[in-house]
Amino acid sequence: MSHLHPLDVFRKTIYAEARGEPIDGQIWVAWVIKNRVRLNKDYWGGNSIKDVCLKPGQFECWNDRSDIQIDEPAVYAQVCEVVDPIYNANPGQDPTGGCDHYNCPRKEGYPPWTENCQKVRKIGEHQFYRGPQ
Repeated sequence: MSHLHPLDVFRKTIYAEARGEPIDGQIWVAWVIKNRVRLNKDYWGGNSIKDVCLKPGQFECWNDRSDIQIDEPAVYAQVCEVVDPIYNANPGQDPTGGCDHYNCPRKEGYPPWTENCQKVRKIGEHQFYRGPQ
């Protein structure tokens, strides 16, 4: 995975995790990544976008994969257009209020980790949370 540029990892993570979600949902997934980077926790991968996205067990789309295939180039281009400005955005632009988790309750229900988090907003299939700081 060392061959992947951090921006490509960011884009591909959001594409794989949220390509079927509304644009707001894609934006919020991008900010979850950015907020994890800002919070710099070892268990999330530290303080780089690439390390946070690729941290084992954090983003399902990377489990047992060294790259993410782009099967829908037009959808990928739209995701890039939406999330590229977020890549270098400062925390003051965060519309999530610091969300650092999300899940898909329809698939996963509400796992035990959600009990320690504040539910902030549901967008499409994703529930977004802010964890204890």
